Amino acid sequence: MARSQMSDADWATARDLRRDQDSATKTALLQGARAVFSQRGFAAATIGEIAAAAGVSRPSFYVYFATKAEAFREVAEQLREELLEAHHHTGPTADDPVLLSRASTEAFIGVYVESLELVEEIAGRAEHDARVKEIYEESVERPAHRTRGHIHRLIAQGLAEPKVTVEYAAAVMRPVLLDSARAIRRDPSTREHVIDQATRLYLAIIGYAPALPGGALTAQAEPTSGG
Repeated sequence: MARSQMSDADWATARDLRRDQDSATKTALLQGARAVFSQRGFAAATIGEIAAAAGVSRPSFYVYFATKAEAFREVAEQLREELLEAHHHTGPTADDPVLLSRASTEAFIGVYVESLELVEEIAGRAEHDARVKEIYEESVERPAHRTRGHIHRLIAQGLAEPKVTVEYAAAVMRPVLLDSARAIRRDPSTREHVIDQATRLYLAIIGYAPALPGGALTAQAEPTSGG
């Protein structure tokens, strides 16, 4: 149909429909790429496998990505954003240091449980791709920066007294969270216990002053000022 035969509203509808379709296809490709890279690694993964996992044709891949490396970079960026989002909590949770620590710990471990292979693949690929290296370093440093901020706030409120430097306390939590994710992978039934223990370890490392409940932190911690 010629443009002159379509109203502006018709063109707007067609444009929006195409945009939605494009968005859905790219989302499917990123999901497929993430699954293939996690299962096969970057080197072994093929564009054909990614397209098949996304349920689209191989030529469709090239509509959105010029190369396999470009798709990998976007997958790495997606994981970085998920890790940054793990620090975002609102309401009563954000106002309670214990509940906030527990919620953030649970969120980080949850991302790692789902993405352990991808985390390792990104770390390895960072040695060969400057952009992936930048994304990887942001994935490590930006969460650590936010953790340092949280610790400093608790110190200022008189709620924490770390026996180590704030920088070390923040840095040491990443391997703790990764090990926690591996433990849950081995035995999913331990998930709540592992998350609770990782949270208690963080609070111990930063010298959290108030007494903690004996049971699950999510069930028994009482709201306090601060956070």
